[in-house]
Amino acid sequence: MVKLEKIYDKYEQCSIVFITMRNIFNCLYFKVLGECYMKVLSYNIYGVVDTKDHIPKWNVRQDNLKKILHACLEDNDIKICCFQEVNQNNIKQLEKILTNHNFDILKKFPMKTQGDEQYNIVAIKKCMKMNLKGIHCLPHGKDQIYQSINEQTIDYGMSDYRTTIFVHVDYENREYLIGNIHTDYISTDGKIKGVVKSLNYMDGISADYKMVVGDMNMVSHMSEVYNIVKQNNNYITLSRSKNFDMSDYSWHGYGYKEPVNVDFAFIEKNMISHYDYEIIKQHDITDEGSDHRPIIISIH
Repeated sequence: MVKLEKIYDKYEQCSIVFITMRNIFNCLYFKVLGECYMKVLSYNIYGVVDTKDHIPKWNVRQDNLKKILHACLEDNDIKICCFQEVNQNNIKQLEKILTNHNFDILKKFPMKTQGDEQYNIVAIKKCMKMNLKGIHCLPHGKDQIYQSINEQTIDYGMSDYRTTIFVHVDYENREYLIGNIHTDYISTDGKIKGVVKSLNYMDGISADYKMVVGDMNMVSHMSEVYNIVKQNNNYITLSRSKNFDMSDYSWHGYGYKEPVNVDFAFIEKNMISHYDYEIIKQHDITDEGSDHRPIIISIH
């Protein structure tokens, strides 16, 4: 048992070293092929403690989550973080991790759900060159403005009150509009309306780079996306890396269901050459911190 524990510890250390080396490589890559202005991390951190599914226990998942985020946030190019499925079970640890890595968590907008109230959390790096211009919560339903949790109405047959949290920042003389989205997992109509509403909102804001990213609860080549871009064709999906592998899925479900790639971004069609997409994948599925994997969008 002692030998196995030592082997596991060494394997775990190698995994963290690998992520750190990848971050260094990426920095060099962008210096050669185009400077990386900023990276955005998006991660559904799955706040369900007890589940009937055959997945690692809550404390194991939380330990994994801490290690993964620590390794990812060592990359100083990550300036904005977007988290989905944040609730009372995981928010304290998330706040501690982000504080330790010098991030500010922005205003929280609680959402009514079937269980615990949830948040789409946006955090930005504390930096002299980072100027927060604004934050806006856009409801996916019929509400034109965000309502307090006691006044929220769930529309279009959705399971929960869904929102996109937009942050507008000025960093090194470039303006970025980044939306953190989590669409509904039941209502197809709710998914489409929520994304289209988010894209239309971005059309009304002036910025050098515009993107909405998060857990889309859909896949980029299916009918929902077709209907979305039909209603607003200024945008295109960003859902695979340049070194795409068929085993790269953002939602792995710990292997108990078919994996799918549901965490991706919508970006302006004419700006696609300025973005890159990456899934952060652990070697062993039981080392994942959530049923989703984090993704990193590089902007250059």
